[in-house]
This record gives sequence, structure tokens and C-alpha cells, in this order.
Amino acid sequence: MALPTIQVRVAFTSDPFDAAPSWTDITHDVQNIYIKRGRQTELNRMEAGTARIRLKNFQGNYWPKNTSGPYTPNVLPGKKVNIRAVYGVTTYDLYTGFAEGWPPKWLSKMGGQGSLVTINCADLIKNLSNYDLNTAGYAQEASGTRVGNVLDDAGWPAGLRDLDAGNTTIIASGAIANVKAMAHLFVVQDSELGIIYLAGDGDVQFESRQHRLASPHTISQATFGDDLGENFYHGLEPEYDDEFIFNDIRITRSGGTQQTAGDAASVTTYGKRTHSKTGLLMTTDAEALDQADYKLKQYKDAALRARKLTILGERDPDNLWPKLCGYDISTRITLRLNQADIDEDYFIEGIRHTIDIQNHKWVVSWQLSNASEQMYWLMGTAGFSEMGETTWLGY
Repeated sequence: MALPTIQVRVAFTSDPFDAAPSWTDITHDVQNIYIKRGRQTELNRMEAGTARIRLKNFQGNYWPKNTSGPYTPNVLPGKKVNIRAVYGVTTYDLYTGFAEGWPPKWLSKMGGQGSLVTINCADLIKNLSNYDLNTAGYAQEASGTRVGNVLDDAGWPAGLRDLDAGNTTIIASGAIANVKAMAHLFVVQDSELGIIYLAGDGDVQFESRQHRLASPHTISQATFGDDLGENFYHGLEPEYDDEFIFNDIRITRSGGTQQTAGDAASVTTYGKRTHSKTGLLMTTDAEALDQADYKLKQYKDAALRARKLTILGERDPDNLWPKLCGYDISTRITLRLNQADIDEDYFIEGIRHTIDIQNHKWVVSWQLSNASEQMYWLMGTAGFSEMGETTWLGY
């Protein structure tokens, strides 16, 4: 069974925010790994990416007070952790975060035999959720600039970020005291209607709302389906319910007037269903109204959605493993299920890896969102400004 080779590294001797940490390979002790990154749906904020790594601790190397251990005194919370996969000649970063703790376990409950330890990890989103901003304030600036300034204040290296400029101008903040950095960034994200997350290599990603209208996100990278020549998948979880029906959209910016968008036909069919956001940071009510109109078009009608796709790479190793290890959040794919008449493009919103090294099992699942619901008419953007190809206006 051809699986990628896993590599787990810990930066024992480096500070957490070092731009170029010194890595120690601990792969030889790894038994299993679980990775969770991204979000469940496109309406959720990006969660802190997490990982759980179970290690053999038979020699006691991961006891923090073992003075003869090779990693003492650096078996500490906060140490940077990286998980990689190697397939063929290509290395893929699956996860980079920080150790939350090193809780011990045992193979046997009798006499503490077979010592194990689990590294529980969370990425930078958790760090930023625990860091208070205290600043004289930020100027009126583009959303991407605001994200960068907050990362600067938090001490995050400039070389470990990939930030879009953004499409929304964020209002000046005034003095900020004792406000969690991530709380502020989430409001910036909601105002832009973009996303902030950590890539597998640990770089901060800020994608503007128009990010997915640019190459390579305008073209499906692969088709997963039933027919000959399409990529195999193991499981599909479609949804067809009222969770994502909203026909009364209310958006309010800080210092502004509530802007509303509604659809009478949808209200008649489903009853009034409200989605609201308050305290956003765009500079005009007109932009708040644009966001309300955009969300109304996305969510006023019921839709059959494929929310989760599960894939086993060993079914077609040379074809599937580069995709399962290399595709990240915002990658566009096509999904086909003939019996349900599903033939649509989707964006990856969340990624899960369940890796059992001992038993040679590896399952990958992707949380998805409909790409067609995020495509709109946009002046000056190739593929999205041709009359008659799309029918509703973006902003």
C-alpha cells in the first residue's frame, strides 16, 4: 500500500515566533496523527487549525523533567510543530502550529507500562486569540494593511504571511485597549467578507472577497466523480435543508445605519429567516448594502449542497496523493454524483487528515462550499465581466 512518508518536526531550541526555526525530527516516535484546518462552511470564521500527534515515550524522552532526555529542558508548551508528507520527490506541508501541551498516556493501565505522550497543537489563530491589542490606534486603511499591522503588533515575522491588499477600506480605529487581536481581525475579515487562516507551512493567509475570482481559483483543478477517468472518492455528505436559507439580510457598520436586503418570494416559501452582522468596519453604508445584497443572492433559495468529501489516496496513489497533500483551502474542484444530478464546482473550506502510521491507514476529508454561489459579475475581471456569462453583480 503506497502511502506518503510522514515527517514530524519540533523546534525545541527555537522561540515560537522565530522566522527560521531550528527543527528536530521526531518522526521515529510517531504512532498516529489527526489534523483539522479551516472551517465547516463558508459562513463560518476560520477556526484555529489543530493537530494531535501521539508519540511513543518508551525511553522517557518527552517527560519535561527528565534531565537525561535529549530534548530537556525544551519539552514545553508553545514549541513550534510541523507535519510534512513526502510523496515521490515532492514535500508537502500539511500543518504548522504550536504545542499546547504534552499530556502523558500509557498503553496499559496496569502499572503505567508503555509510556506515550500526545502533542496537542493549535496554530497562530489561538495565539492571536490570547493576545491583547493595546495601541494608540490604526489609520483608515485597506483591509490587508490592517491585517499586516495587527500581525506586526503581535510580533509575527513579516516573511511568514501572504496577504491580499483587500477590497474594503477599514475605518480608523481610535485607541484600542485590551481587545483580543483575533477578535479585531475577525471583524476585519467579516467587513471584507474574506478569510484569514494559516496555510500548511504556517504562513498567515488573508484572502480578499475577490481572491477566488483570480487564477488559479477560476478553473477546477480536478474532477471527482462516478465516471471513467474521474478521480475516485470514498464518501460524500450532501445537505438539503433550511440551514443556509436567509431572506432577510441585515448589515450594520460601526457608526452607520442598518442596511437591509430581502426577498418576498423566499419569505413566502420559507418564512422570514434573518442573517445579521453588526459593528463592521467598512467606511460607507453603501458598501454595507452591497454586502447585504450579495448575501441575499447566495442564500435566499434552498440548494442541494455537497458539504463533505472523503477520499482514500491508496485507491489511485500516484494520482490522488499529490492532490490530497497539495490542495489547500480555496482550491477549486469539480464534484459529480450522477444519481443526484450533482455536477458542480466547489471550493475547499476545511481539511482533515486522519493518519494511522502503525496500521498504514490515511483518510482525507474536505469541507466544501459551492463555487457557483460565489461567482458574480465584476467589471474588469477576465471571465467575470462578459455580458451574459454571469447574471448578478459583485462588489
